[in-house]
Amino acid sequence: MCGKGIDQGRSLGVKLSTMDINKVWKQSLPKIADKVSSISFDCWIKTLSVDSFTNGVFTLLAESKNAKDYATNDRHFPYIESAVKDTAPVVETVTIIDPVEKEQRGAPAGNTKPGKTKDQLTVNPNMTFENFIVGKSNEVVAAAAEGVAKNPGKRINPLFIYGGVGLGKTHLLNAIANHLIINKHELSIVLATSEKFTNDYIYTIKSKDQPAEAFREKYRTTDVLLIDDIQFIADKPSTQEEFFHTFNDLVQNGRQVVLTSDRHPDDMPKLQERMRSRFKSGLIQDIGSPDVEMRTAILHKKAIMENEHVPEEIIAYLARLAVDQDMNIRDMGGMLNKVIQYARLMNRPIPTIEDCATILNDTPQDKKVQTTADNIIDQVCKYFNITKADIIGKRRNREFVEPRMFAIYLITEFLNIPLVSIGQLLGNRDHTTIMHGRNKIQSLLATDNRVKMIVKDISKMVRSE
Repeated sequence: MCGKGIDQGRSLGVKLSTMDINKVWKQSLPKIADKVSSISFDCWIKTLSVDSFTNGVFTLLAESKNAKDYATNDRHFPYIESAVKDTAPVVETVTIIDPVEKEQRGAPAGNTKPGKTKDQLTVNPNMTFENFIVGKSNEVVAAAAEGVAKNPGKRINPLFIYGGVGLGKTHLLNAIANHLIINKHELSIVLATSEKFTNDYIYTIKSKDQPAEAFREKYRTTDVLLIDDIQFIADKPSTQEEFFHTFNDLVQNGRQVVLTSDRHPDDMPKLQERMRSRFKSGLIQDIGSPDVEMRTAILHKKAIMENEHVPEEIIAYLARLAVDQDMNIRDMGGMLNKVIQYARLMNRPIPTIEDCATILNDTPQDKKVQTTADNIIDQVCKYFNITKADIIGKRRNREFVEPRMFAIYLITEFLNIPLVSIGQLLGNRDHTTIMHGRNKIQSLLATDNRVKMIVKDISKMVRSE
């Protein structure tokens, strides 16, 4: 006799296997998702994990007490209980516990020890795929990273992730490492910054105690190489040379390489062409800024992880403020902590809208930017790692023409200066040339995510000066 979900023919005395109870929960989730908001589902329900099934009691584990409180409130728990019982009628009762309650029951509260890579670098255990909030701005790159973690060295190799500061690149690198440590523990992993790679290489050259073989043993024989902020090798020729051979050895032998950067390989003028070609040989994917709904989910998640109760109207207020000020995720988390700490100082159990207005009034949304054309040109040069002479000079190499157009566009955006005057600032160029540069960037902004990111990043640099 067949039933819905798990067999109805099981008696209450039957103990479901680990595979069975996980299957019950997996089949229950879509039913719950139809009943609650997407934010509630992602933050409080999808993050629950199966703990046990004993004597008809189906127990779920929440990430924290705060997460448990949200999941067990009247807006969520009835749907959770109904879905589980509908999937497996053998279940009599559904209960949700937090890590402290689990520990008190005599069971470990999950794997909280940081994982170790091949060279004993610590992986952040809190940066997992499970707590990486996915939205329209990052769904493709999140799927790519998860695909790499499940099948390293197979379909996507290398994976090159680029985007602005604080948007989740480092989180994804750690998420890949954490997934591999748990699910493919036989593989060796190296997780490092490009600065670490460079310092190790320099130490090898200078040191008599550590031969080159030791360095190459570490980086060229690992199964998975994860490098953060790879853009910093662009102006280090000898490091580029070493990384080029490391990269080739790994990819040619079917080993996975994942790189992150704050910019596209094409926006690194001093990167060797052969290195640029290798970076572009796999999948290149950007991370964009999150929209207001995604920011709301991220703030909810951060509050839960910190075991803080923050009212929904406060979360919505902060999410909208973050969108208006185009904050990155890291700064947004800092804003949330600032509001929580202020409420505590005022002896209030939870923050209020008034607290937000008081503590955040030093970052008004309509802050006027005071800058000059020279400052904008300097920031463009800094971003593209070129000189002012390159910008105002006559050379028409791509690595100079494109930054020149960005400088033109940004000057017209920030300052009310005639095109003729901008032409004089940029090497006495004709105003029609200036108009072409401005219009070209304006046109690309409508369709090119890379151009959008460059404009946003340099604009932030100008505002921070």
